[in-house]
Amino acid sequence: MSTVNRSLPSTVFRTSQVAAEDRFEAWRESISVIFDVSPSTRSTLNDFQASVHATHLGQLLVGEIHFSAQQFARSKARAARDGLNHYIVQWYREGGFVGQHDSDGDMQVRAGEIVFFDMTRPLRTVAAPSRVMSLIVPRALCDEAFGASAETLHGTVLHSGDVLHGLLADHLDSLHRRLPSISVEKGGDVVHATTRMLAACFRHVQLARTQARQEIGAVTRERIEQHIGTNLGAPLTPESLCRTFGISRSLLYRLFEPLGGVAHYVQQRRLLRAFHSLANPANQRLRVAEIGTRLGFSSEAHFSRAFRATFGLSPRDVRASGMSARAFDAADASSIEYADWLRGL
Repeated sequence: MSTVNRSLPSTVFRTSQVAAEDRFEAWRESISVIFDVSPSTRSTLNDFQASVHATHLGQLLVGEIHFSAQQFARSKARAARDGLNHYIVQWYREGGFVGQHDSDGDMQVRAGEIVFFDMTRPLRTVAAPSRVMSLIVPRALCDEAFGASAETLHGTVLHSGDVLHGLLADHLDSLHRRLPSISVEKGGDVVHATTRMLAACFRHVQLARTQARQEIGAVTRERIEQHIGTNLGAPLTPESLCRTFGISRSLLYRLFEPLGGVAHYVQQRRLLRAFHSLANPANQRLRVAEIGTRLGFSSEAHFSRAFRATFGLSPRDVRASGMSARAFDAADASSIEYADWLRGL
């Protein structure tokens, strides 16, 4: 018994179906599920045209869109309100735009270029009359294909002339031409192939950005470590470090996670400095409590507890024994470092 292949669901919207004076408002209402739109100029309302031919592949929406000049926007408030947790990939076959992604990411897309947006993040564009092929991809589906979160790609443009841009454009063009002949039964295979092609062509950008962030992170952490080392007696709270280096708390925590956390790192540096001070005969005149206070410990009791927990000795034991700081460096210090390495595995 033969089976009947079902056609993919599709829908068409055209402003030509309504009166001229109502066309932009009809378009605004139609596209409002994704974007807030406004006319570029008052004169564009007089001859405004737009159309959308959308096809549903089950897990992926494909749209062929034509529109006159206008502005598109998704604000933070809008993204939070509508809850669309998807990515959108747009191939500007004709036209293009200038605009911003996030608050300070200026960008430009020219005819032929492909752009990747995260719909949970803000964007604003001023578009020329354009013909666009648009893919809306659920986050989980895209992240699975990329093998990691694709959110770092927000605002990324594949430029014409790049070989990966050419491969993706060829795939999208073939997909567009073959949509009428794709059955519901084959839709899943097409979605799988398309998301893998997106990952293959955008992943080099993702990897490059990840590597750059790691390199920047290593330099930033080194600067913070140097600052901590020269300011052990000062308040070294997460807030003060974030303020000094202009970074977020989440980034600070991420940078120091391999070292057991920023608070752990600061305390270990203070305790190691205290050990050196106590073992140095030149500091015999300084009371134990004074050494702890100078290094930022709130009380002698707190200092003593932390010191004993780290070294297995009290501050007074180290002073009384005359243990050399160099001997400690060769043994206990390496144990502390080794523990940090283990935490970072």
